[in-house]
Amino acid sequence: MANPPRLSPRLVLLREGSRPLTEPNRASVLSVYRWWTFARSGPFARWWPFVLLLVAGASRWVVVAVHPEADSTLASEAVGCTWAALVSLAFFPRQPSRIAPQAARPGSHPLRNLLAGAMLFGGPAIALLIHVPQFDVTGLTISLALTPVVIAIAASAFGTESSEGIAGRIWPGLAAVAGLLLILAQPTLGDARSDLALCLAPILTGVGAALFCADLPDSTSRVTLALTGAAALFALALAGAYVFSGVRPSLPLLAVAGDGLLALLGMATLAQLGATRWSSQFTWVPLLIVLEGIALIRPKLTAYWVVGLVLLFLASVYLLLPQTEDPDPNPSIVPG
Repeated sequence: MANPPRLSPRLVLLREGSRPLTEPNRASVLSVYRWWTFARSGPFARWWPFVLLLVAGASRWVVVAVHPEADSTLASEAVGCTWAALVSLAFFPRQPSRIAPQAARPGSHPLRNLLAGAMLFGGPAIALLIHVPQFDVTGLTISLALTPVVIAIAASAFGTESSEGIAGRIWPGLAAVAGLLLILAQPTLGDARSDLALCLAPILTGVGAALFCADLPDSTSRVTLALTGAAALFALALAGAYVFSGVRPSLPLLAVAGDGLLALLGMATLAQLGATRWSSQFTWVPLLIVLEGIALIRPKLTAYWVVGLVLLFLASVYLLLPQTEDPDPNPSIVPG
């Protein structure tokens, strides 16, 4: 996307057709220009994908409640990640590396990003991949809250993070799990396939995010490669389900749009803020959904609920604090 034309301070000279711009039109142009400048270089530049990710994630349940066909399927995940990968080519154009060749990390190659994308998207969608019938979504929510713990351990194992402060990055995940256990219904255990999915979800997601962030920040094509890896994973799973189980693909447009949007915003957040801050979505989104439920239903809050909400909030805020992993990549994903 090309830069917008440079706006002259004397907007009276700008014309719309053959007429000078009126006062309301000048105000509109100025407001758009101020927003564009703020999005490119302001303090919000690195955070707006994360904010939009939380809004989209916390409101999707409303869309699914009104339109049940908007729920994710293997086909919608595959097509959604595909169009997100294509869109990412515009937002993450390939740029020459600013790091000298001798300073490059060893083992930085496209296969790492393809694998990372398949893992970090395969974790939350593990129930679709291994075909778990009547999967406990509450259990998955609690399980994914452990993702920051896995990221801290994996980053230390990959050598991208020091192991000195690992304990300080583990407790928010444990606090979030404790808070969710106080608020949500206890997960149903006993089914071997369901239990396997709950174990694999945070491991795949956390290791995939740490693996993605182990690559060079200058490798701007890594976002497209990660989304491509996720699309390939879902496409293979879809083909396997069709061949071996006779499951016909379901491709509702609302699900495709929702899955693609969440995938694109998630990768933008991960590339801009790092793995730990990205993982805070697994505490912020449940917290926002619970607050939405409280605002709509107005239940009587018990001590368990209050303590759970406080734990969730503290864990969510702590995960957003500056981390040593923060690579401070490109200042904005807005094309400039």
